[in-house]
Amino acid sequence: MPRPVSRRAAIAAGASLALLRPAAALPPPGSSIALVVGATPGGTNDTLAREMAPVMSERLGRTVVVENRAGAGGNLAAQHVARARPDGGTLLVAFTSHTLNTILQRSLPYRPLEDFTPITLLAQLPVSVLVVRPNLPEQTLAAFVAAARAAPDRFSFALGGLGSSVHMQTVMARVALGLTGPEVTFRGTAPAIADVAAGTVDAMFAPISVAMPLIEGGRVRPIAITGSAPSPRFPGLPTLESAVPGVRSVGAWFGLFGPAGMAEETVVALHAAAAEALRQPRLRERFLADGGDVGGISPSEFRAFIERDLALWREVARLGNIQPE
Repeated sequence: MPRPVSRRAAIAAGASLALLRPAAALPPPGSSIALVVGATPGGTNDTLAREMAPVMSERLGRTVVVENRAGAGGNLAAQHVARARPDGGTLLVAFTSHTLNTILQRSLPYRPLEDFTPITLLAQLPVSVLVVRPNLPEQTLAAFVAAARAAPDRFSFALGGLGSSVHMQTVMARVALGLTGPEVTFRGTAPAIADVAAGTVDAMFAPISVAMPLIEGGRVRPIAITGSAPSPRFPGLPTLESAVPGVRSVGAWFGLFGPAGMAEETVVALHAAAAEALRQPRLRERFLADGGDVGGISPSEFRAFIERDLALWREVARLGNIQPE
């Protein structure tokens, strides 16, 4: 997962510049600014947008509203924003699919970078936890990795969402370990982890939110967390990267974009407002509690982040022989 740098300096610089002339850079007073979310209400990116909106409204002196345009894995929302006027009135709260879709879909209605103005990275979260069936002899990451290296075809993996970030994580881990055991595909994450709990399949990378009830009930055993640092949700659980050299963790990210062609002063004002929202304790605690990281990096750093993310997905597609549909 690409990692941002110089967050504090970027936030401070953006905030000080935005104080100079925010009003002239935005739609007229009395108009609203839409945060367009490519998902139904209640998801992480929708909640993030709704927690940011009031702080941004106060900072910008405009009403900031959340507009849900769910469908096509975020494509409908992205296409809507890409076609909007670049005046700061229509913004996209994007998530990982914004770049991931480039390797999954043969034809996208937008270009992830060229059709947008990157404003800032909002947050990152580890996507998944590696769980194993409760009666598997290898109940630690070290034991699992040693057994996998000794017998690459031994372990079966459940796949609960083809084309998802968790699927991409599975591809990268299997390639790094040289695993050749069977992949068992399910129609969803719930039936996949149910089969791991039943002992039918050995292991899987599961979304944290889905895995937690089964972990707490002792029905599956967690042995690793994805991400670059341990998670407060799983004290003592090692990261995948710490035990498998060469593997990279695939995490979820959320970012703020405008249409291509936005004026620099507009971007500066919006960046400062978003950065202020990200400093709110309630929002920060929400992501830090899940082992995540709150963003706020500069627009240029966010652009570089997206470029690295696109390169990562191209590499995953090559390693996993993933063909767009």
